[in-house]
Amino acid sequence: MGISIIKRYVVGEILRAFLLALVAMTAIFVIFMVVAEAMKFGASPTDLLQFVPYVVPSTLPFTIPVSLLFAVTVVYGRLASDNEIVAIKTSGVHPMTVLWPAYILGAVLSVFLLHASGTWIPRANSLAKLVLFKNSEEMFYKFLRRDRELKNARWPFLIMCRSVEGKTMIEPTFKHRARADSQDTFDAIVQAERANIKFDYKKGIAHVYLVGAEVLQKGKNSNIILINNNTLDIPLPDGQADMMGAKKMQEWTDSELSREQAKVRVKLANERKRQSYAAALWIATGRIRRVKWDEFQKAFIDYNTWISDDAKYETEKQFRHALAFGSLFFVLLGAPVGIRFARRDFLSAFISCFMPIILLYYPLTLMGINLGKEGVVNPIITLWAGNCLLGLLTGAVLPPIIRH
Repeated sequence: MGISIIKRYVVGEILRAFLLALVAMTAIFVIFMVVAEAMKFGASPTDLLQFVPYVVPSTLPFTIPVSLLFAVTVVYGRLASDNEIVAIKTSGVHPMTVLWPAYILGAVLSVFLLHASGTWIPRANSLAKLVLFKNSEEMFYKFLRRDRELKNARWPFLIMCRSVEGKTMIEPTFKHRARADSQDTFDAIVQAERANIKFDYKKGIAHVYLVGAEVLQKGKNSNIILINNNTLDIPLPDGQADMMGAKKMQEWTDSELSREQAKVRVKLANERKRQSYAAALWIATGRIRRVKWDEFQKAFIDYNTWISDDAKYETEKQFRHALAFGSLFFVLLGAPVGIRFARRDFLSAFISCFMPIILLYYPLTLMGINLGKEGVVNPIITLWAGNCLLGLLTGAVLPPIIRH
């Protein structure tokens, strides 16, 4: 009966500290990182209210492990400082009886994150993007209405206007940059009485509909300006063209990642062979002209791209899985460290355990992502190295704690 009471007490204390820490850390993430970034895009308070619920899930793989680490170090540190762990040992109860509730909670949360990171977290990332960029024209006009000009260094045009009425630019001027790296040198200028803009993300073009358009200056090498029926087509900056048209890898579920990876691996296994066999047959029968040399060459050129894509897909999957199981490994290390320090001062116990994680675990993870995507090292090895390190540290800290 006493053991059951101890377990319920420990679980209740851990859950209370965990939930408080999770709420605080999530709020910090959302307010100081996510919302600040969204404000750069001119998001209104209404947009932010719709945006935040979709962003919170993406923070969970980072906030849950750290919040759980905080909870176990605080709870077990307080138990040890009150000599309750000593009392449990002297009463003949194995110390693991007290540790098991935390380990089970860490395992449950790891399984939860494993499922969430492959299903509804990627979907939430996609929905967050849709909320933020659902009306790019409005954001465009917000910037233009505020500054009367758009100086995006990645756009080939500098856009200025006298004023903005609704979604209409009054007396706009479009100056084409002479070079991509040139900010103040222009080789073409288009001016109009009024203009409206529509974004076509699939084609990567912003269509500007002009009224009373006139080309004031056109350079010899300026072949980007296309005015057809008073329409000016402006190529969107790299990375913004597919903002809405294509999903990023972080927005793919595990099933979508596996499906794309399977397609790439089929190409890796068969495409070069297929082109080689086809070319060999045509050559063997004396019909060299029928060899599709362009497809043959393309298959060999694309091979390195497919290898890179396969490495990126595998790295993304392993990153999600390794990060999800971080909750379990954080608890494995945090609970005995909290007991070992035996302090009621929760900050010192938490920081003592969190410092090696900051200095070793996360740098190893970041290095693993880079090495894995470049195909230098198998991502299974690089991305699970941090968890393995925490396991080794647990093996050094735990035995003295559970020893009678």
